[in-house]
Amino acid sequence: MATVDISAGLLPPPACYPSEQDRLDAYAAALIGNLTTGAEWATSQTAPGNPGLYWLRTDTNNRPIDVMRFSSAAGDSDFIRLASEVVFAGTASGAAGAYAVTNSPPYPSAASAYRTGQIYTFLANHTNSGASTLNVDGKGAKAITKDGAAALSANDILIGQVVTVLYDGVNFQLITQKRDLTRQSLRQFLTYASAGVTLSTFASDVLVPFTHGFVNPISGVPLIPFAVRVVLVRIAAGSVTFNGVSGVTTYTWYNGQEVDCLHFVSSGTAPYEKLPSFRYVADGTNVWVSVNLLGVVSIPFFNPGLTPADYQVKVYATALNPAYVAP
Repeated sequence: MATVDISAGLLPPPACYPSEQDRLDAYAAALIGNLTTGAEWATSQTAPGNPGLYWLRTDTNNRPIDVMRFSSAAGDSDFIRLASEVVFAGTASGAAGAYAVTNSPPYPSAASAYRTGQIYTFLANHTNSGASTLNVDGKGAKAITKDGAAALSANDILIGQVVTVLYDGVNFQLITQKRDLTRQSLRQFLTYASAGVTLSTFASDVLVPFTHGFVNPISGVPLIPFAVRVVLVRIAAGSVTFNGVSGVTTYTWYNGQEVDCLHFVSSGTAPYEKLPSFRYVADGTNVWVSVNLLGVVSIPFFNPGLTPADYQVKVYATALNPAYVAP
């Protein structure tokens, strides 16, 4: 703190002053004022030894990054930032979802408790595998939560991710939440269209696998499609025209056009009479398609019949995300 000292100087030899104002002016002119100041600021990377100074904290390149003042309040006895702010604590340490960060100096102080509303940002040093905690400056581990008080799920925090949390008085709520398929307001569908297999490569009533590859996005467990559509697509150039069942109506099938295989039924050859010419079953990896070639190629009312090399079987499958939670 600066001080001002005023002391008497030397008046000129006694003289007669024309007026009292002249006498006052002479007295004032003889007064000596001394302004005494000392250092009030310290600019450094580490805390100054004098707690009476303001500390302008700098980084390794001498850039100012914090303004601090020493606090002797109960539980403090340390330099405290002058305002609440987002504090970047660098890369975390810890493992298995137990994250820890260290600020230099500790924030708000080494001895004080967590401050409600304080935001911390850090870089994750590992990917979490489930419920996780954060310990800031050794003040004690607190749960990291999402959507209020919900525990984290696996992969909510990824290695190298910038993580921002806010202390709500009980937990560290995760601000930087990733897209979570369990919390979507709309249903999440996974769709798949397989590569086609030429009809001529099928053997009658032999199951042919069409890999769908659906997995639960959270657990990685294979999914079985809940909707499957098998189609026959013409791959030959141009088009072909078929007579209808009445012998009057005609159908034109163009190159690239798909027809749902449910439209095809067997030609009545035992034991497939009136059964679909295409049948399928599905498991967690494949959709297995079986074709009654006799029923497809020699459909009685089609003239001409289907030429297997001119057509391709394709499968469309859809799986519902099992982690979906209704709003």
